[in-house]
Amino acid sequence: MISLYSGLLLYILAAGFAFWALRSGDRRGLQTMRFGALFGAIDHLVYLVRLGAKTGHFPVTGAIEAYIVLSTAVILIALTLDWLKKWTSLVVATLPLAVVTTLLALALTLVPENAGKPTPAVSSVWTGLHVSTALGAYGAFGIAFVASILYLIAQRQLKDHVAAAMLGLTPSLETVARINRRAIAAGVALLAGGLLVGYLQARHVYGLEKWWRNDPKIYLTTFTLAAYAAILILSFRPTFKGRRTALASAAGFVLVMATFWASVFWSDFHRFH
Repeated sequence: MISLYSGLLLYILAAGFAFWALRSGDRRGLQTMRFGALFGAIDHLVYLVRLGAKTGHFPVTGAIEAYIVLSTAVILIALTLDWLKKWTSLVVATLPLAVVTTLLALALTLVPENAGKPTPAVSSVWTGLHVSTALGAYGAFGIAFVASILYLIAQRQLKDHVAAAMLGLTPSLETVARINRRAIAAGVALLAGGLLVGYLQARHVYGLEKWWRNDPKIYLTTFTLAAYAAILILSFRPTFKGRRTALASAAGFVLVMATFWASVFWSDFHRFH
């Protein structure tokens, strides 16, 4: 649990240095931001590894760990893109998301654990694959969300003829739109794969019983997949690309957050402990 708090503290410090650098124009704060974000992500990775070693199975068995994986994944992806493409603005915009998701994870530690028995498939390799692909999809949607916010901010600055506030670190509108679209495409592919693996595994273990097929999280996840697939298709239409795609992508991330909460308060089938 200490790693959760220390990782959160590092994210907050990194975000503080990032915004200080933006206000002061001093790029040295950006390097400190990178180190803070990196060590915060490493801290949370250590937490997950220790949890897996302690329990003896795949460490992500509930919404708490899922939030930690989500925040860690988006930070590492943003840092990688910053290293490869010099897109520092992605790291700056991703840090608040990492702080919020970590805070949500800590809030969920106050929710009483399910007293029922864990799902028999919890330790299955296929469950690990199902969870990994689904979380990878949510990480991609997180990057799409960040890219969409950056697009909307940059577009507004251009429209109002305001000097860029991010020290020239934000990619062009075309590049940000491309990041958004590719992240959505990756998320759709991963989520479709995760749903397929989960369905085949559940059908093998539980048969065609209705109790698991009517699980609220399954409905929400399917709806999320359909929504993002529609956004991806529409993003190629001249009348929808750009601002409308960014708005739809940002709104779609609300569905991603809803699927996490569903596993805590609505879903018995996906609530593993």
